[in-house]
Amino acid sequence: MEQYIGEIGQLLLSKVNSVYSLFDYFVLGVNALIFLFSSKIVSKLGYAESDRRYNASVWMLRLVNLTLFVLYFLAVFFTEKARPLSVTGLTLLCSFLLAHLFQLHALKRYGRTREIAGTETLSHTYQSEVIGLIGWAVAALISFLIVINVWDMTSWLHTTSVLGAVVLIVYSTKDVWAPDNINGLILLYNNDVEPGSVVQVREIDLLAVVVRTTLTQTVFKDLRRKYKILLPNSRFRACKIEILTSNSNDNLDCNADFKIGYGFSSEQIESFLTQVWQRVADDGSLINEERPPKVRIVENGDHAVVWRLSYRINSAYRLIEAEYLINRAAYDLSYELGIGLNTPLTHSIDNPTLSHLAEKAER
Repeated sequence: MEQYIGEIGQLLLSKVNSVYSLFDYFVLGVNALIFLFSSKIVSKLGYAESDRRYNASVWMLRLVNLTLFVLYFLAVFFTEKARPLSVTGLTLLCSFLLAHLFQLHALKRYGRTREIAGTETLSHTYQSEVIGLIGWAVAALISFLIVINVWDMTSWLHTTSVLGAVVLIVYSTKDVWAPDNINGLILLYNNDVEPGSVVQVREIDLLAVVVRTTLTQTVFKDLRRKYKILLPNSRFRACKIEILTSNSNDNLDCNADFKIGYGFSSEQIESFLTQVWQRVADDGSLINEERPPKVRIVENGDHAVVWRLSYRINSAYRLIEAEYLINRAAYDLSYELGIGLNTPLTHSIDNPTLSHLAEKAER
C-alpha cells in the first residue's frame, strides 16, 4: 500500500515538474506569502483595522490568492491550458495589488487629514476617489485585455453582441449602483459634509459626527448612542442636512429650553439659569467660560414661559454630554431655589406642589 502511494506521489511530482517552470514555482511561493500576510499587506495599503473596507479587502485578496492556486492546480490536469490558466491567475493578482497601490497613492496625494474625536484620520476627497476609481477601471480593463489575448478570444472584441450585452447589463443595473455613487461624488465635491463634521438630520433622528464618505455610503458616529451608522448616499442627500460645525473639536453654540410657570420675575429666572450655567462650567472644561451665557424668552405660552439658555461648548463631540449636565444642574437648582420646571396647570385649585414652590420662591 505504501509503495502504491509512493508511486502515485512520484507520478504527480513528475507531472507537476513537467508542467511548472521555475517561474511558476516562484509565483506560487509569492502567492503563498501574500496569502499568509494578507492582513498586514492590506494595512500597508492604507486601510486601518477599524475601517469596514479593511476586512473586505483582506477577504478579496485571499479570494484572488485562492483563485490563483486553483488555476495552477487545474493546469496540472489540463496541460494544454497550463499557460493560459497560470497567466490568468497571475493577472488577477497583479491587477488587484496595482489597483490598491494606485488608490493608496491617490489617497496620500489628494486626501485630507481630519481629526475625529481626538484621532487623526486620512480621509478621501473628491479628487482621491475619482482618481482611485479611474485606477480600478484601468486595472480591470488591462486585465480583461490580457485575459482575452491569453485565451485567444480577441474575436469577441469584434462581436457587437458581446459588447452590447455588457452595455445592457451595466444599463439595466444603473438604478442599483448609479444613485449612491453619483451622490457620493457630489458630497465629496461640495466639501460641505467632511469627516469630522457634526450634522443633524431630523427626518431620520440623526445627530452624529461624519466618519467617512465613500462612493456608496456615508459612515457616522452617533453622538447619542455612540455606535456607527451606515447611510446610503442617495438617502442622505435626499434629507434636509443641518451642518452644526465642520470640525468636531470646534466650539459649538448650544441652546437649552425650559418651560417655567408664570409668577417669577425675569431677574429670578435669569439668575437661576445663570447659576445653572456656572455650576456646569465649574465642574470641568466642557463649557467655554470665555463666552458668557445668554438668557432669553422664546415664547409666552398659555401654560408656561419658554426660557432659552444659550451657551458654548469647547467640543461639538460632547454636545450630548453638555445637554445632560445642563439638565441635571437645572433639576438640582430648581429644588434649591423653588423654581419648578414642570409645566403648571392653567387652572389649579389648592395644588400643594405649586403652593410650596411659590412660598419657597417668595422667601
